[in-house]
Amino acid sequence: MQAGLKGNMSNQETRSPAMTGANVIRSKRNCAVCGGSEKTLLFEQTFSTVCLLEGYAVAVCPHCGFAFADDIPEQEAFDQYYRELSKYEYQHRGGRESASDETRQRGIAANLLSLIPDKSVRILEIGSSTGRLLSLLKESGCQNVWGLDPSPACAASARELYDVTILTQSVSDLAKSPDKFDLLIMVGVLEHIRDLEGALGTMHQILSPNARIYMDVPDATQFADWPDAPFQQFSTEHINFFSGTSLANLMRTRGYEAIFSEKVLHQYTDVTVMPSVRALFEYRGSAVSASVADDQSEPRLREYIEQSRAVDQRIRQLIDRTVGNREPILVWGVGTHTQRLLATGGLDRVNISAFVDSNPKYHGQRLRDIPIVSPDSLSGRREPILVCSRVFQKEIEQQIHQQLHLNNEVLSLY
Repeated sequence: MQAGLKGNMSNQETRSPAMTGANVIRSKRNCAVCGGSEKTLLFEQTFSTVCLLEGYAVAVCPHCGFAFADDIPEQEAFDQYYRELSKYEYQHRGGRESASDETRQRGIAANLLSLIPDKSVRILEIGSSTGRLLSLLKESGCQNVWGLDPSPACAASARELYDVTILTQSVSDLAKSPDKFDLLIMVGVLEHIRDLEGALGTMHQILSPNARIYMDVPDATQFADWPDAPFQQFSTEHINFFSGTSLANLMRTRGYEAIFSEKVLHQYTDVTVMPSVRALFEYRGSAVSASVADDQSEPRLREYIEQSRAVDQRIRQLIDRTVGNREPILVWGVGTHTQRLLATGGLDRVNISAFVDSNPKYHGQRLRDIPIVSPDSLSGRREPILVCSRVFQKEIEQQIHQQLHLNNEVLSLY
């Protein structure tokens, strides 16, 4: 695919293996904001899969400017992935968030509390993970709080740690619910949903007449300002790339108007910031204002892509110099960073004896026919460890030295 190519993409389907070994169907998407089928292709992402995606095309709608991942599986495949392979259970920390997660959740709770007119409102958080945000709202006097998450382990942790009720369902299951809610919360969720039209339609059905929706999504127009690992924002999970304009347009087409909106920086680790847009929407029906063309997402994403290419080249050169000598090494991390380097040749000259990951759901799996093992299994191994993560590099290094007390040489990319 060539960058800048415009045209109607066919509905031809291809098949891609999921981590479970089952086949999933990939298909084209129309723009979720304006419904257009024409799209401009910006970048082609590729993975050596440890989940359901082998890659996708990063596309932008030439009519309204919304950017999204194209040629991906249907929503059912994503629902299965988050139900069976969720990495938001924090099992290696007993279900508890990290210190930076806790700080971020407290900031979001404070913002929400300033926007809630009455603490008796019925609140539902979609994608509630282990329930920490809901527990903070509960501690502040909001007693009618529920969560929804497809992972049973998240529900169990929320109940045990915070006495919060989490429904183990997908968004589509809400259509069967007789309950009505006054406030719907989605923090870091909308960028993961393939079927935006279906999801938002279902959410509307369970809202009371004067209900509001609170959303917090990564801001694609700021990716280049707060760099992560190269192309990391085009991850194995993020499949919608919102700006504040495209988010507002998406909701306007469903009859919702923003009554509050702002850009915010979420600190994920000591070195990683996620630029986001958060907004509160209220249903206005046909009285919503007209949509505004998003003329920032495409140029800013092109800038981010060029910036990522430069960093990617440096990373490949560093890998070649340090571990390209065919001596066996361990690679810590099997996420987007590693999967992309495996697929595009960045790790092709490296003799990898095993991958290491803290997510217990990956243990016993294989990536490129190489085993994925737990950190606790490393005792007695002497290979150097290549930390293949930017976000969690410092945390992983501390785990290696301070928790596991390993003497292996640690090689870092950042």
